[in-house]
Amino acid sequence: MPTWAKEKRTGRVIGTGVRRNGLWFINQEQSALAVTTKTQEREAYLLHCRYLVIIDDIWSKQAWKQVQCAFPHNNNSSKIMTTTRIEDVAKYCSFPQNEYVYPMMPLDSNDSKSLLLKRIFDNEDDLSLELKEVTDDILKKCHGLPLAIVNIASLLATKPISKMEWERVRGSLGSALEQDHELELVKKILFLSYCDLPHYLKICFLDLSIFPEDHVIGRSCLIRRWIAEGFIAQQQGQRLEDTAENYFSELMNRNMIEPVGTDYSGRPRACRVHDIMLDLIISLSVKENFVTIMADHKLTPSTNKIRRLSLQGNYADQSLRLGTNSLSQVRSFSIFGDVRKIPSLLDFQVLRVLDIQNCSSLEDRDIENIGSLIHLRYLSLYHSNIGNIPTQIGKLKHLQTLDLRATRIKKLPATIAQLHQLVRLCVPNGVQLPNGVGNMAALEELSMLDASKNSPEVVQELGYLTKLKVLGIKWCADSAINDEGNFKKSLISSFCNLGERNLHSLKIETTERCSMDFLFDSLCPDPCCMQKFSNSPIFSRLPKWISYLSVLTNLVIFIEEVGGGDVDVLKDLPALRCLQIFTTEYLQESLIIRAGGFKCLEDFHFRPSMYLKRKKGMMSLIFEAGAMPRLNRLWFRFVVHDTLSAYGAGFDFGISLLSSLKCLWVSINCRGATVWEVEVAKATITNTAAQLPNRPKHEIHTFGEEEMVENEEQEEDSHAAGQ
Repeated sequence: MPTWAKEKRTGRVIGTGVRRNGLWFINQEQSALAVTTKTQEREAYLLHCRYLVIIDDIWSKQAWKQVQCAFPHNNNSSKIMTTTRIEDVAKYCSFPQNEYVYPMMPLDSNDSKSLLLKRIFDNEDDLSLELKEVTDDILKKCHGLPLAIVNIASLLATKPISKMEWERVRGSLGSALEQDHELELVKKILFLSYCDLPHYLKICFLDLSIFPEDHVIGRSCLIRRWIAEGFIAQQQGQRLEDTAENYFSELMNRNMIEPVGTDYSGRPRACRVHDIMLDLIISLSVKENFVTIMADHKLTPSTNKIRRLSLQGNYADQSLRLGTNSLSQVRSFSIFGDVRKIPSLLDFQVLRVLDIQNCSSLEDRDIENIGSLIHLRYLSLYHSNIGNIPTQIGKLKHLQTLDLRATRIKKLPATIAQLHQLVRLCVPNGVQLPNGVGNMAALEELSMLDASKNSPEVVQELGYLTKLKVLGIKWCADSAINDEGNFKKSLISSFCNLGERNLHSLKIETTERCSMDFLFDSLCPDPCCMQKFSNSPIFSRLPKWISYLSVLTNLVIFIEEVGGGDVDVLKDLPALRCLQIFTTEYLQESLIIRAGGFKCLEDFHFRPSMYLKRKKGMMSLIFEAGAMPRLNRLWFRFVVHDTLSAYGAGFDFGISLLSSLKCLWVSINCRGATVWEVEVAKATITNTAAQLPNRPKHEIHTFGEEEMVENEEQEEDSHAAGQ
């Protein structure tokens, strides 16, 4: 999701983009927002300040012409950097002309070879002599272009490692590539990768043309769309969801899609399609009449028979003028952005997927005929203005996914319980569910159930959902819960029933500080299938049933205090990959992480509250040699004065022993410390990170500076303590 870029002093919006390493990268399509009726006011402000703006990926001279008028010409040493793949556009953006155009150099032969072989072999030395010549030929045809090399490597990785197979790939590239323009070369290599896909993956790959450029596509949403459209072939002994997951993984392994983030099991949370790859997908989809796209007020060429329709953009005056007959064969209809007017749902006769995202103009009347979509399997109204769901939704007997997140809906109709094929139900906070949800036998995911809006009877019915795997609950202070005693009994009963069946993920959220100590020893039998447990209400101590979660991979827990005994319990969880501990108190003695546990842990967060008043003697973590051998990412918070007083200025918490570390985030509590202590701590952490084998990326943040002291004040405190 783009982030709003704001003027540093005034906070006025000047465009949209992404902030990376303290710089703003403005997307050229959205940067036109900067050119508004307030341009003169903005120019007057910019005339008197210095700034650095990076505008990424400009495709035309006209795009730069629209943007540049927002920036005044002056001598304040401000900088504007643009990126483009088109030489003429680069020259047009440069001022003076051509003087500041810097062409990116291709990779040299050694780097090209290294990039190729790392994708295929565990060790570059595994390349046999018979493959050396054909490898060099393939790399010559890639001209040092990283995207081309990576995609060829991904293609070769799917082939048997033999000279015959590699020569076949080399021949497919064609000698004509030697003279091709860079961009055309890359596109031809990407097309070769597409042609090599099996038929079942080609269909899923073409379906990505539905999404706008740079759109982050959720993995679970994407595979459920594929299932709804019938793209996933039934494999003997395998669930459709598992087969779809394999399809997604195969596209990622072939480098056709880029992973975005990871979930508790280590799988990508989402994916993104490279813009050049998306151009290829769209051209192929249009050629095959696979999709019809309306964007920038333009409709991609299509026949009268529209199969999949995608509306993209934020246009107040945009409306779709298509005949009723042209929509009768549409299988999926997707909207991304605020389209003012959508076609009547009565015009769609075979629709399986209705996916509407970020459409604030969508009104209740637009979905009043939802019951007519009798073939619908996937319905998402994410972040729309819908306030009510029609009772006729109960007619959608084939519906598998219902996503109502970030809508205004407060109550679901009783007919929702008639959706016996529904697998995934996502609702916004504050929604009241009807009695009868226990009859939704196919349900595997329900989030988020609001404790303050639902009855104990509804909560009791959750225990009847034998297939439920993912459950999210919003907790609140006891005073806000109706019939609190029965509600807690119903909740424990349901947790116990679900825990001994299929419950994989339990997430409990809260918007205020409250306790869930009633769950301490209540889960019996233990939730044997639990892979993820996330709890933001506070436990006064670690629940003992956590020690029995043998397949737990992700644990997020809020607890008053954590001690060595808790660490002993957690270190023996055999599958734990991500551990986040939030405490309301700082440690009063150092928490030592020793060797011999946490064999699989990759992410570790330790964050005492930022808002605690400092007490003397607050300690932090200490890592011993061999601790957390697979740790990649570490986030922790500590009190600098107390730690340095106890261990000395060169103390690094044992970070120097974490040889697998790739990312380090440190938050320093400066209360009671001097400037010298804070600077010494920063330097120690920075130097330690620089000496680790992986040279981990690191960030150091500080808070509590308003309560820092001078040296004399510390001496007075120490003297008073001695008396």
